[in-house]
Amino acid sequence: MSEKLHIRKVERYTLWEATEPVEVDVEKLRKCEPPYEGNSEKELFQYLEDNIWDNWDEDFIDNEHNKEVYGEDALYDLCLEEGSHDVSVYSDSREKEQQAWYELGVPNDEYRKVGKFESRVDNMY
Repeated sequence: MSEKLHIRKVERYTLWEATEPVEVDVEKLRKCEPPYEGNSEKELFQYLEDNIWDNWDEDFIDNEHNKEVYGEDALYDLCLEEGSHDVSVYSDSREKEQQAWYELGVPNDEYRKVGKFESRVDNMY
């Protein structure tokens, strides 16, 4: 064996994180353009999805009437854009059980999806 081999430890875990809750003022949304006309939580969710989250409808967010009715800052709060709200971790799989293993192999830039490491032997279960 003339090739230089390397060993590394790998750990896999899952973090669940969320923003603090943002209150939705349904009555103010009913006065926006387009107005919210639904009566159920599912319809409200669909309205927010259609007008704010999925399409990031700048016509809705930047609409002067909507800013006046709902409040400009409050409208942007509804967007929940990445970086606009602090997030807190509420579940971390490392607290329950460690899922880790060792790998023997060689550094290899072509293996980008696995940390640029060509694993040849491991004890992953």
